[in-house]
Amino acid sequence: MENSFLHLVVKDILSKSNDGLDDCVVIFPNKRPLQYFIKELKDQQYSGELPLFYSIESFMDELSGAKAADPIDLLLILFRIYQKYHPQETDIDAFWGWGNLMLDDFDEIDRYMADPKALFRNLSAVKDLEKYFLQDESSPFDMLPDLMPEDEQYLKKRFLETWETYEKTYFDFKKELSSKNLAYSGMNYRLVAEKIQQGSLQTEAKKYIFIGFNAISKSEEVIIQKLIDQDKALIYWDSDKYFLDNEREESGHFIRKSMRQLRGYNEQLISNLILTDEKNIHIVAAPMQVGQAKTLGIEVQHHLENYNFGSFAIILADEKLLTPVLYAIPVNKDEINITSGYPFKYNSLATLFSNLTSLINNYQPESKSFYHKDVLAILSHPILRSGNDPELISLKKRIQKEQIIYLPLRELEKSESELIKLFFREIQDVNELDKYFNDILTETEKDTESETKIESPIKTILYDLSVLLKTHEIEISKKTYLRLFKEKLNKAITPAMNQNLEAIQLMGMLETRCLDFDTVFMLPVNEGIIPDTKRNRSYIPFDIRKNFGLPTHDEQEGLYAYNFYRLLQRSKNIYLIYNSETGSGGEEQSRYLRQIEYYFPKANPKISIHRRYYGLPLKNQQAKAIVIQKDARYFESLKAKNQTGLSPTFISSYFICQLQFYFKNILKIPEKETIIEEFEAKHFGTLFHGLMEKTFEGLKGQNVDEKVLIDRKSVLTTSMNYVLSKEHGRQKENILKKNNIAIETVKILAEKVMDADVQYSPFSLIDTEVMAEYKMPFHQNGFEEINLKGIIDRIDEKDGITRIVDYKTGRVKLNQFNYNEPDEALYNDNKEAFQTLFYGLLYLKNNPGSKLKPSIMPLRDVVNGYIDVNSKDGLFDEKSAGLFEEKLKSIIRSILDPELQILQTEDMNICQGCSYKNMCMR
Repeated sequence: MENSFLHLVVKDILSKSNDGLDDCVVIFPNKRPLQYFIKELKDQQYSGELPLFYSIESFMDELSGAKAADPIDLLLILFRIYQKYHPQETDIDAFWGWGNLMLDDFDEIDRYMADPKALFRNLSAVKDLEKYFLQDESSPFDMLPDLMPEDEQYLKKRFLETWETYEKTYFDFKKELSSKNLAYSGMNYRLVAEKIQQGSLQTEAKKYIFIGFNAISKSEEVIIQKLIDQDKALIYWDSDKYFLDNEREESGHFIRKSMRQLRGYNEQLISNLILTDEKNIHIVAAPMQVGQAKTLGIEVQHHLENYNFGSFAIILADEKLLTPVLYAIPVNKDEINITSGYPFKYNSLATLFSNLTSLINNYQPESKSFYHKDVLAILSHPILRSGNDPELISLKKRIQKEQIIYLPLRELEKSESELIKLFFREIQDVNELDKYFNDILTETEKDTESETKIESPIKTILYDLSVLLKTHEIEISKKTYLRLFKEKLNKAITPAMNQNLEAIQLMGMLETRCLDFDTVFMLPVNEGIIPDTKRNRSYIPFDIRKNFGLPTHDEQEGLYAYNFYRLLQRSKNIYLIYNSETGSGGEEQSRYLRQIEYYFPKANPKISIHRRYYGLPLKNQQAKAIVIQKDARYFESLKAKNQTGLSPTFISSYFICQLQFYFKNILKIPEKETIIEEFEAKHFGTLFHGLMEKTFEGLKGQNVDEKVLIDRKSVLTTSMNYVLSKEHGRQKENILKKNNIAIETVKILAEKVMDADVQYSPFSLIDTEVMAEYKMPFHQNGFEEINLKGIIDRIDEKDGITRIVDYKTGRVKLNQFNYNEPDEALYNDNKEAFQTLFYGLLYLKNNPGSKLKPSIMPLRDVVNGYIDVNSKDGLFDEKSAGLFEEKLKSIIRSILDPELQILQTEDMNICQGCSYKNMCMR
């Protein structure tokens, strides 16, 4: 890109370096600008030897002479030091969050060259610590989400104990690291700055060139100033006059500060493009992550159709968008360069091992069983599915069919599948865990061709952990090992194979430093992400941090402002996409978007702001209604169903949603199978019906009076245990643990129903859970008869009147059944009455001449007792049954009418719990 920051810097450096660059050192904030810098040298006809290149981190490590330690190494060493002063601490897993807070503080104390003794003296002088805990901005507890016990006093005590030994821990920790020639990052920064101040560090290069720095620490400032004083340094800041000249612009805060504090630096190449350049800025709203990714694809496609490719970057402020964005960008994958590499945690092998950590973590040693969700996640994983092992498929089906919540290890050990035995075994200690992971890694690598095999990051992680534990000679629990493993897994990167600078660059925000692009797409530009509003974690109070020059959250926002606005300086076309669904886990659009809208056009009329809004679906159109014509398959399916019988639920489901009826009963698309852990409404009803059946067991044909009912009521708990064992078998105890309140509620409702029965008693119990059938003459649409069937909850008789009882666990409308109402109104107005009268029809056809009274027991209104259906019409006699039968035939004719199409419901509330809603885009 002509006139890019690096283009101007290279041009200026070459004009100052007639002897070539072989004796120079170039330092960047990170490694990413290196390739662009070398390309600029070539484009500007430089043919000499290249200078040495460093990121600032590697530069400090090189000059200090100490090796930068792995973060986990640091934590293990710190834990041993901490134990000197807190010998009661033996669990490194509990120390994890506290230790990382300490490492962050120690790093900043050194990086910003704070006087540690004075700082710790101030810490110890802080009085009234209890009051300090109540200050939101200073309380450390909200920063420890993994370590929040219920007892807050424990946290306060733990915090105070740590604070009292903070100074000793700091100095002993540094002493231990120095003895091993190790260091954390800030320690190396301080070491280099102190050496250069004392004159003990030999700087052999002719020039040290610092490019693209923004917020430099005190140690960096000391080093750069000393090199400037020796006429050995050039520094190039990347900013624009608009941001530097306006004090309100937080993006220029750090460079303004550095320019005031550093002396004698070279002339700067500050641009003035915000006030003079022509720009098109597009602010685009789209809902949720997938919506933003699809919107990006649409916008990229539109841009490529209307503009030359040019230099092009997509900036992801949230790496969770990486996968959907890769699928959405409308170019070949070799035209995309993921600059930092692909996070390995999204790799299929990584997800398998992530599932394994959950499997081991959730293992129940007391019952020696695995949690079903962990087992199913592994059985369903693509790597295992690709083997087509019938034992895996069979096991998955059995878990779902038998509703197994915890799967016993002994059953898995009996399997004939070697894969099942490999993946599901008891792990006693860390050594077995290491072998377990290595065995599985070996198995997964079997099908990989040797010539295409690349060393798996998993193998590297396992090796590193093995070396780490041997080096530190520390005993850790399985839980800690899994935590270490997961931490490394989440940080592992698969190197980018394509380093084409002409391709679309897909990068994170920090990687953009020093780089410029003609076209920039950025997402998501939401508050809480750009800028990140999370507070720094620290033991050190805000006021002490401020007084000792340590960074605070005030400066944190300046960092985000700089990285964001710097990208806009030289870009011509800028697309800023934000999540418009603030209730989906995100916050409102970033304040930066409002600032751009308000200030930029006033400052420069050549800047055009365009706003667009995308909804779902993304082409601003509603999903097309699904309309299906009844065909031969439809009628064949209904004829087959008629052989086994049509229930009232089956018939009324047609009027709930015809399309749902079609998917389920005609196409036979299975609904998603779930393992019952916590009861839903349908499970509640099943349990209640089972309990009432058990309660009246053995009373068929007998007289039921108050004494009988009271006796049966007294053993409801025993009856409930029987029903739970029958319904859930060996999972009964697991069901009891998670559904105790629901189960007790069912028992209470059963007691209330029996109280109503006491009021109605004495009566003769005819039967419970009675299967009734009736072959109704029909002679239409190829059907000679309709086979009706249903299960009547209870039938009893008193004073010559037979009563059929229908227990209803849902809401019951008390409307009378209207025989003249349109068929379509059945579900909305008369579903409960329809089903009860349906059972009445079946009973009368099998017991002609009976005096019948259909009744409903509404469990949500149990205090009002039984409700007689259509009580205004008196008994449900032959005349009433005839009217109902004609209505029923009319309803079935609607279902069988070939002229009536299958339509979707218009009631979107029905769609919420539907298994097929994604098929309808509802």
